Amino acid sequence: MSELLRKAEWLVSIPSPTTFEQEICRQLLEWVAEKFPQASPQRFREGFRFEPSPPSSRPRVALVGHLDTVPPANRQHLGVRDGLLFGCGASDMKAGVAVMMEALEQWESFDCDLVGLFYDREEGPYADNGLDPLLDGLGQVDFAVVFEPTNNEIHAGCVGSLQARVHFQGQRAHSARPWQGQNAIYLAIPLLERLRGLERRAVVSQGLEFFEVTSATQANTQGPTNAVPEMFSLNLNARFAPGKSSEQAIRELESLVAGEARLEIYDVAPSGAVRLENGRLQQWISQQQLRVMPKQAWTDVARLDARGIPAFNFGPGDPAQAHQAEEHVSLQALEENFRLLQALLNQHP
Repeated sequence: MSELLRKAEWLVSIPSPTTFEQEICRQLLEWVAEKFPQASPQRFREGFRFEPSPPSSRPRVALVGHLDTVPPANRQHLGVRDGLLFGCGASDMKAGVAVMMEALEQWESFDCDLVGLFYDREEGPYADNGLDPLLDGLGQVDFAVVFEPTNNEIHAGCVGSLQARVHFQGQRAHSARPWQGQNAIYLAIPLLERLRGLERRAVVSQGLEFFEVTSATQANTQGPTNAVPEMFSLNLNARFAPGKSSEQAIRELESLVAGEARLEIYDVAPSGAVRLENGRLQQWISQQQLRVMPKQAWTDVARLDARGIPAFNFGPGDPAQAHQAEEHVSLQALEENFRLLQALLNQHP
């Protein structure tokens, strides 16, 4: 068994659902103390940042990975079988964190300086994400690799995400005499019809095609089953392309709701720009014949972009395995991701 696989298997054996990253952070800090006694980790909550070597004049690359997972499924297996590593977070993104660890241990073999950022609560709300405080005082970085699952493709940029609740106010009445009230559910029909008729909107950014979509994802009422509901709430999730601000996305959602209900915006994650202009990256992508795709989801590439740090998604996991029951990652993809990362870190522009 390779050291890389040992690391990945060890990471998936430590449960770390969002807000319960204490144990995995503790054990990773022990790893830092053992392997990098000269390092001084900068910690925030259950995450940390460290550099395996003192800064030099060489290019500086950030390796970025979150430690948390979604809650495990009831039928999630753990361990290696048929060339696959099973475990909650195996694909999203503990296999990527294992690659980060292996690269940081081999820092002396690379033609650049490395900084590792391990953070908590990525799977939760945007505002509670643990990466931002670790970026404070980071200094100049040439680019960052975010090890979200991409099947070893480059997933550039990312769409923004806007979460909102739409509250329709009716009048409660006995369901045997509905004419005495106003059913709040029926008030939502015009908006639901508009949502059903919305088609995805293609937006091209730096030659990559992203899609803007708005979906109703939850619906609920309050009160007894034998009463016409006075309140009906929809959850809407809008995804918007790079180049569109969060403020623009909010205004478009307000226009869609058209004043028919009370709109409550409760989580906004900005989009991230496609930023692959670095010469080292361009030569690496060309020489390794890597496929470049748009990231049709939100990732912390957007948070790094907001700090002026060029970043892209590149991990060994399969995006289709993220958050799945029986989540797994291919051992071959794990080894290939590390091989490709080695080539990048030794690439000469």
